[in-house]
Amino acid sequence: MKDCQKEGFEHDIDEVAYKKLKEFPYFKNYLELTIFELNNIMTASQAGETACTGPRKFAFLGSGPMPLTSLCILSWLRDCSSNILTQTLYANHNTARPLEVYNIDRDANAIALSQKLCGVLGKKGEGMRFVCDDAGSDGYDLKTFDVIYMAALVGRSQAEKEEVMLNIASRMRAGALLVVRTAWNLKTCLYGEVDITSSRLTKVLEPCLEAHPYGQIVNSVIIARKKSASKANEDGTPN
Repeated sequence: MKDCQKEGFEHDIDEVAYKKLKEFPYFKNYLELTIFELNNIMTASQAGETACTGPRKFAFLGSGPMPLTSLCILSWLRDCSSNILTQTLYANHNTARPLEVYNIDRDANAIALSQKLCGVLGKKGEGMRFVCDDAGSDGYDLKTFDVIYMAALVGRSQAEKEEVMLNIASRMRAGALLVVRTAWNLKTCLYGEVDITSSRLTKVLEPCLEAHPYGQIVNSVIIARKKSASKANEDGTPN
């Protein structure tokens, strides 16, 4: 912070702070992972209710003290030159619903630190919201969100992750997307693998895609859509 203030005499402090954030060793990894995930989210969203405009309101459950993914989401989606799809879906973002990412974590210290970070980032942190709550609690309504992220470290086992996902799905609106970080192959040594096709989960969630990256990106991504009551009934499963 002090370094930012010293350099801020000659440069815009927002840009200086963001430049220092990018010096974090894993920043590039988070950026590449987020772009990988957003491309898959955009693909999945075209078959849902947000197909005309693209998702605009995100929740990240288990955001931690340094919400790099959330910052990368806002940065990438605001840059309409990122690719043709974002040009089409987000060209009029200034006149449409604002892009927002709600960072939700049960650790009050993590929320306080991430708020402080975004305060220093100025315009780069605009659109970031913060909520101290447990990802698996029943208290926070998720029905206003287009996309809900579940961090890779939420839940230690398949059983725990299933319970959290079922709880999250019960608070989502029909058509919204649940994004779950997982891993495959040797990368499961770092992060647990998730099975989205279990009978309990497919009662309320429709699997859209599962994507596995190569190269330096560690996490895979699973995307599922919350079923509507009619869809659940058609499938013979109560919602």
